[in-house]
Amino acid sequence: MWSFEFSVVCAASRDFAWQFWTDVRNWPVVDPSVESVSLEGPFLSGARGTTKPRGADTVHWQLADVREGHTAVVTITVPGAALRFSWTFEDSGSGTRITQLASFEGDMAQDYLPAIAPELEKQMPAGMRKLADAIERAASHPG
Repeated sequence: MWSFEFSVVCAASRDFAWQFWTDVRNWPVVDPSVESVSLEGPFLSGARGTTKPRGADTVHWQLADVREGHTAVVTITVPGAALRFSWTFEDSGSGTRITQLASFEGDMAQDYLPAIAPELEKQMPAGMRKLADAIERAASHPG
């Protein structure tokens, strides 16, 4: 199994940060490499969604372990493995600490790692900082 974790702190309440992140319409705003995101139904365990990266095939995913306002896991399954993005939102003295833990598990996970792990480790810190910045901007300009 492989895993990589990164955290940021943003100057917004946990409830605001959670609401911003769980509104999947914000995902392309934060990540310009994402063309579109859709979610079938509310942001609850078992809901399925898709992400369409620019210039790439649509990625299908499913939500698991959603605890409103606190945690959620986004799971992408591929033959013989699963890529999981575990998100945690925690109150922090200066706002909200947001942690993303990416992990690759399964019998064939090692086959995918050379193509995926280095990119995630390279891009995740900047992506998390962009998310924190976007949440802070939205919190300071409501409506």
